[in-house]
Amino acid sequence: MARSCSKCLLARQRLVILGRFEMLVSEGQVTLLGASLKKSPTTYRVYASLSHSLPVVRVSSDDVNGAMISLRQCDDGLPLLEQLSPLFGKLWNDRPGLLGSEPRSLVTGHRQSSSFQILFSSEEGPKKAYLQPVISPPEWNAALARLSIRNDRTIPIILICGPKSSGKSTFAKLLSNKLLTMDRKRSSDSQSGIAVLDLDPGQPEYSIPGQLSLVHLLEPNFGPPYTHPIPSNMSHIIRAHTVAAITPSLDPALYMSCALDLFAHYKDHLSKYPDCPLVINTAGWVLGTGLEILEELISRIKPTEVVYMSQEGPLEVTKSLRDAVKKSPLLELPSQISEFTTRTAAHLRTMQYMSYFHMDPYGDNGPTWGNTPLTSVPPWEISYGGQGGILGIMCYGEQPPTDLLLDAINGSMVAIVVIDDMAAIPGWKVTDQESTNEVTTGRADPDLEMDDIDIRAFDDKSYHSQDLTQPLIVRTPHEALPYFNPSNTITLDPRYSNTIGLALIRGIDIPRQRLQILTPIPASEIETLNSAGKSVVLVSGKFDTPGWAYTEELIQRTLREKRVKEVKDAREARARKKRGAALPVEEVVDTDEDATVLGDATGTVDAPWVERLEGSQGRGVGAKVWRVRRDLGKSDGGE
Repeated sequence: MARSCSKCLLARQRLVILGRFEMLVSEGQVTLLGASLKKSPTTYRVYASLSHSLPVVRVSSDDVNGAMISLRQCDDGLPLLEQLSPLFGKLWNDRPGLLGSEPRSLVTGHRQSSSFQILFSSEEGPKKAYLQPVISPPEWNAALARLSIRNDRTIPIILICGPKSSGKSTFAKLLSNKLLTMDRKRSSDSQSGIAVLDLDPGQPEYSIPGQLSLVHLLEPNFGPPYTHPIPSNMSHIIRAHTVAAITPSLDPALYMSCALDLFAHYKDHLSKYPDCPLVINTAGWVLGTGLEILEELISRIKPTEVVYMSQEGPLEVTKSLRDAVKKSPLLELPSQISEFTTRTAAHLRTMQYMSYFHMDPYGDNGPTWGNTPLTSVPPWEISYGGQGGILGIMCYGEQPPTDLLLDAINGSMVAIVVIDDMAAIPGWKVTDQESTNEVTTGRADPDLEMDDIDIRAFDDKSYHSQDLTQPLIVRTPHEALPYFNPSNTITLDPRYSNTIGLALIRGIDIPRQRLQILTPIPASEIETLNSAGKSVVLVSGKFDTPGWAYTEELIQRTLREKRVKEVKDAREARARKKRGAALPVEEVVDTDEDATVLGDATGTVDAPWVERLEGSQGRGVGAKVWRVRRDLGKSDGGE
């Protein structure tokens, strides 16, 4: 089977491709998701998934000579995640040929599919799939052209805001790609790349949910967020902070402090890359406190352009934003045309988490994914009872009692936060020989002292001086876990700390005082932290429950059993056909989607955190079908 093909495009021609592929522009110039790609030896990896609108390769009407592109298959392992979750199913092409169907094996049921398929019409896509290209309205195109114009006086700082599902992320991607690939006057400009300040913790583009990040991009983005939860190759995260929630509403003050610290690091970044523009994408919260956050961001950051992704108000929002912008007009653009989606926001977050934990971003040919269930991955063991381990566990939002901390964090996701300076912890003061070994239940570490001069803590508005309950760290009564005192509602100061990633707490070895965690953070980075002697705090909060991690092995086992049965049935069918026996007619019964995925796999009851329910078990009152009598009030006589 051919693993590559070349396609010649004439002026004004378009090409829609479904799947995963690597593209090389060998002649002319094409545009893709806002990026202008000219003839070069650079290969671009593209992910055109059915979970989002499909990108379109276009040739400008001004390019009379057309263009020539080469397409190669992409063997990155991403479809293997379908074996672990049905959310990754039916995303790519289901036909084995580059241009359509090719013969498939009826013996084993296996085939070597192409990773992409060129679509000449909507009928050539997968069955029952809704195909929709990425649409950029004329108003968007005009705004993209204007915003990408550079001058020598100011560095563009463009803030994009608007209601939910209005197209903020799509417009930010188009703008970023255009800024990255536009012609620069100086060669140093093209090497500066662009910076992206991702302030949407619910649907981040370049990191994991619950996190705010400042990313330095040197290559265009041609894929949905779950294809790059960790920037790879030339791009990297400059700094990140966790808010331990998918919305800023959990702690608006913390959210604002994290955003301003990231912007401060962008200004430091300009000393090395003085011509690096900044694109800021915000959350879709524009009413009430969300509007106050936007106004504060605009007043503190002072962007050169503010884009509001709606022309339908609300009126009080646009009026407040115009007053906040002051120096430059508020650019109002029409919202993105509502598109049919096969995945909800919660589904996409789950896919992003799974991609993050199963991804190897440092492969020689780009990122790759594996299908090993997390329950089969050997965990890291981190001490919590001596030196060289974690400093403590901190909970954002709700503070569980000390005797319930184990139940609250076991099997959950936590953020790994590195303490750059102990000033990150409100009220913390240490002696020259710092130690956490002597922290005991209800008693302070003898080497820890309260700073009587300046004790600061977060409330719902700002930092303010406040007395904190001593000790700052207590031990849980049964497991001796180091726990930041739940009587103090504090968070880490983002000026003196940063987040390096997520971890899944797989288990807790109480006798050995070890936390067993799973994380994609490379060992080299952890060793660097240990050698630098920096403290680490695990932050728990309102992250989504990782139910997907509990069922990966069950789903994979069920699919394997199903495939074995299919092969066995195919062999029996061929044997009966050779003998001339008639094939039995089987009755097809529609089943629930979850039952189809999980089947009747044995051992479900023994899986950690997984409970098998029969019938209507586990459903709340009123979940069953109501049977309403409509003859109430009538007498026996029919009156």
